[in-house]
Amino acid sequence: MSPGRALAPLKGLLAVMALGACQIGVEGIDRPPAGSAPVMIGTFPGFQGLMNTARAGPGLNPLSYNAKLAAAAQVHADDMSANNFFSHVGSDGSSFAQRIVAQGYNYAWAAENIAQGQVSEAEVFADWMNSASHRANILSAEPTEFGLAWAPGNYWVLELARPLP
Repeated sequence: MSPGRALAPLKGLLAVMALGACQIGVEGIDRPPAGSAPVMIGTFPGFQGLMNTARAGPGLNPLSYNAKLAAAAQVHADDMSANNFFSHVGSDGSSFAQRIVAQGYNYAWAAENIAQGQVSEAEVFADWMNSASHRANILSAEPTEFGLAWAPGNYWVLELARPLP
């Protein structure tokens, strides 16, 4: 293995860890990443399986896919890809909460994880689980739904939320 290849996973993890994860509370992908099997647009069944298996360990509820959360995630992944940046703040100044609401999702709790560089659902999931703040979002008892998106350049966005009752 070349030295550059050995450092590649660390680059993705460092990028994920550099920003931290965001959450807030009150009270589809158009093509799969290189090397992955085709999936239904936006559903990422492999990621959902990994996430819900991890959540089952501590007795947390499984999360359901939500198309509105996936659309909010896709908007941000596409923005980062098209404009070559990595941040929870959109190129238009939008927050993840604003992007979720813009898709018609009214939340009681929401969080966002972002990553760049990972080439598969399994890789991005592993990197998020190895980051304390991202892991805390994934293993929070608060969310009931999720949406995941990928964009060229291997930009990943995960939205986790619980709708208002």
